[in-house]
Amino acid sequence: MIPYLSDEWFEAAANAIAASTELRAASDGVNLTLQQSVTDGDEALVWHVHFADGEVGLHRGATPSPTVTFSCDRATAEDIRNGEHSAQTAFMAGRLRLGGDVRMLLANSALLSTLNDALAPLRS
Repeated sequence: MIPYLSDEWFEAAANAIAASTELRAASDGVNLTLQQSVTDGDEALVWHVHFADGEVGLHRGATPSPTVTFSCDRATAEDIRNGEHSAQTAFMAGRLRLGGDVRMLLANSALLSTLNDALAPLRS
């Protein structure tokens, strides 16, 4: 398994997202940018996934105007990734913070599920 949040993981994740025809189809008519920040000590890893009317891309670094932001520490991110906790459970426990237009998450839950499916091979 590729180490989570390594350079190799970001490359593989970007490739998996770009290759997903299901994700492109699910994002048709959607304009949404999800940004995630994971703190690891004094450092923060930041990346975003942009959906723009059938085009999808993962990019490292911050975006000037994300629709929704997620932030947590590395342990929480790894727990969510490994299935030890859901994002919902982490949010309810105060371990995952959300910002921006959270209603867009609810409106695009099927798209987020398809994103999760596209990244599933990186978890095995």
